[in-house]
Amino acid sequence: MPAKLTLTPPDRGSRVVVIREGESLEIGRDPSCDVVLQDTSVSRRHARLGWNGRGWTLVDVGSKNGTIVNGGPAQGAELKDGDRIGMGRLSGLFESLSATQAANFESERLARIQSTALMRRRLRPELGPADLLVRLLESAMELTRAERGFVLTVDAEARLRVKVASGFSPAALQNDRFRGSVGAARQVLATGQAVAIADVRSDPRFGKRPSVAAMGIASLACVPLRQEGKILGLIYVDSRRREPTFTQLDLEILEALADHAASILAECPPDDNARVFPGDGAVVAELQHRIEELLPAV
Repeated sequence: MPAKLTLTPPDRGSRVVVIREGESLEIGRDPSCDVVLQDTSVSRRHARLGWNGRGWTLVDVGSKNGTIVNGGPAQGAELKDGDRIGMGRLSGLFESLSATQAANFESERLARIQSTALMRRRLRPELGPADLLVRLLESAMELTRAERGFVLTVDAEARLRVKVASGFSPAALQNDRFRGSVGAARQVLATGQAVAIADVRSDPRFGKRPSVAAMGIASLACVPLRQEGKILGLIYVDSRRREPTFTQLDLEILEALADHAASILAECPPDDNARVFPGDGAVVAELQHRIEELLPAV
């Protein structure tokens, strides 16, 4: 019977691996590992998931930050459905699957990869900048199953401008609860690197903020629009639903879409028009005001 291992770093999408009977996996940061985890808390060779003829065992292979199963050191006991796993900063879950569940998972994964081409075709060079960003946000929210989002661009004076918004209510923008949703955007602008948190409540940076609890944010992703090292803007999406969460594959697709959109934007003439989805027209001015208060110019 197959199984599924889900590993969630603090600032990326979850890595999900389906394991077949008889299969053993080396896990670590080294590119030669079967499961490569790009997190500095993970050792180059961190742990081994081994088949013992009946099921799987997990052992630490001398990692710096340790491997945990249900709160204790991983010492080779056979894993059971629902076991909680830790590797460095990553939290994880081991689950038994039926053959049908495993096949459905692989089919869904293939479908998501194939949908990337369709999403890229939506982002056509002949679209104006505003329409291009509408399409980008639509694709991002569909991909991550987000409930709301916005796109910012950087104008000629290095000011941040709200170009597209969806899912915000005026009430949510008119008080300090909105602060919880821009911490990730602030980090992206400062570092130029994407931030994605599959479980915001357990994240040490954002999870304890009163604003996150008040807004009920469960997952978020914020990705720069970047062209030749220059930040042209960013896209932000979040959701209050705990499940289904987005995966590492979703984040990689979102980053690819953002890079594709940025390459088109870099060739487009300036467009000062903001666009909103139906029913959200009243929030753009307030969202712009809050962005100016809470985020620095680039």
